[in-house]
Amino acid sequence: MRHCLLFALCLVHASLWAAPQEYAIVTKLSRISFQFAHQDFMQLLGTIRFAPGNFVFDAEDWSRSRIEAVLPLTSLDMGDAEWNQQIRGDRAWSRLFQGPEVEFRSLRLERGEGQQGVLHGELTLGGVKRPVALQLRVNRMARNAITGQPSVGLSASTRIRRSDFGLDAYLSLVGDEVDVQVQLEGAMAAPAK
Repeated sequence: MRHCLLFALCLVHASLWAAPQEYAIVTKLSRISFQFAHQDFMQLLGTIRFAPGNFVFDAEDWSRSRIEAVLPLTSLDMGDAEWNQQIRGDRAWSRLFQGPEVEFRSLRLERGEGQQGVLHGELTLGGVKRPVALQLRVNRMARNAITGQPSVGLSASTRIRRSDFGLDAYLSLVGDEVDVQVQLEGAMAAPAK
């Protein structure tokens, strides 16, 4: 009887990771950070947060995964409240703030070696939509030790040129190339009703 119970528990655990699963974005932890050159003296660092939302990840067939993420521009943080307000009020940066958010929509996820892959999608920034490819890594899939929920952690990175999105303010002072790092944790969402 004990062996049957153990076997049943193993089947339940395995089923948590089989087939596409929907995850709720853990917004208090998940972030996108970015950096670009400031007159070549240093790299400026900033962050932007995810809005609440869900994504689908299939651990067995990554091609069945998908994500649509929204990043409210009100959460854009350059590390200093006064500077944040200065950027928002600067007409040269007005194109960035003409919409209320940055959006990303995946087109496909290709699995590579091990837990690495490439996430292809469309990024809408400053009202301009462009294709992007992110190098993605699945960090861990397990039950969260605090919440007990089945969870997944992902990291991704890419480099974009802000001028490709029409964001050409102060190109002689601030770098055009922007390195983007994504840290995303998802908790298995309750089944949709």
